Amino acid sequence: MRGVTHNMAASYYNRRTKTSRDAARLKLILTKQCVITAIRISPAIVVHLKRGSNFNRSLTMYSLPILFGVFIASLAVASPETDIPSQQEFLIANDESLSPAHFGYTGVKGPIGWAGLSPNNALCSTGSWQSPINLNASIGPPAVNPKVRIPDGYGDFENLGTTVEVPAVGQTYFGGKLYQLQQFHFHTPSEHRINEEYFPLEIHLVHQASGECHGSRLVLAAVFEITTNGATTQLVSTLARQIHKIAVPGSKTRVYGLRGGEIISVFQNYRLYQYYGSLTTPPCSEGIIWLVAQAPLPLDVGSYLAFKRVLKFNSRYTQNTPGLENLIKVAASQLPK
Repeated sequence: MRGVTHNMAASYYNRRTKTSRDAARLKLILTKQCVITAIRISPAIVVHLKRGSNFNRSLTMYSLPILFGVFIASLAVASPETDIPSQQEFLIANDESLSPAHFGYTGVKGPIGWAGLSPNNALCSTGSWQSPINLNASIGPPAVNPKVRIPDGYGDFENLGTTVEVPAVGQTYFGGKLYQLQQFHFHTPSEHRINEEYFPLEIHLVHQASGECHGSRLVLAAVFEITTNGATTQLVSTLARQIHKIAVPGSKTRVYGLRGGEIISVFQNYRLYQYYGSLTTPPCSEGIIWLVAQAPLPLDVGSYLAFKRVLKFNSRYTQNTPGLENLIKVAASQLPK
């Protein structure tokens, strides 16, 4: 799972919320002003109609402001569905510039060397609650499945060099806490394994709750399996058709028609694994709640190949059982003295 700058995300979300409220106030003010203008001017038009004097000139003089007012009022009271796409509230366009990642998946910048890239990455080689892991019967399900809200919409599809992601705003209610969706991104091959089996693709939906305490971050994850009959998951296939536009790291493109219904259904209605783990990328911070779908989602061959051509390989190796010693520490202790 790719880490996020939580303060920036919160600031961006708050700024969008304030902007939406300001826009609503402006619409109300414009509507009131237009109505008042129409009321004040209407009697004058009636008088001129009765007098019949300079009718054409006076009607033109007064009708133009009214027509303009009505036009503005229609814009002000237009419903979100006809004014701006309603999904803009939830799937957002990211105006932030893309900065290259300082880690990778090959050589000394790969997972084995992450701890050496920065002192902040120490947990990558010392943490005992690291992700991803092999999921099996020893990892239990949550007591209650989450409630997920990811409206249909559009967003910016970005190539960060280490993954491709869509910055998003949605909500998930889980364990008595409300989490805000920040972005979702992909890994190939899958980072988690289920009963030792890996899968061709994995999606991570990264959430943040208020506060920095244990359990303030939540990730919903699901793996995908290639189908032989062309069945697929619409959200992924929609992105796959546009991914060639962001083949170069640092590029992004706008994608419309994003629909997450199939993914929402998996997390709300089907069996999940739950465990405490970490970010799967530097700084490998721990205390992350992971909810991973037990059954894979369908993926057609063309969509998989499109993702693989761009992502190439961006999967961290399987970590030790949660709570046990970090595998790098284990390996280091086994080196010849």
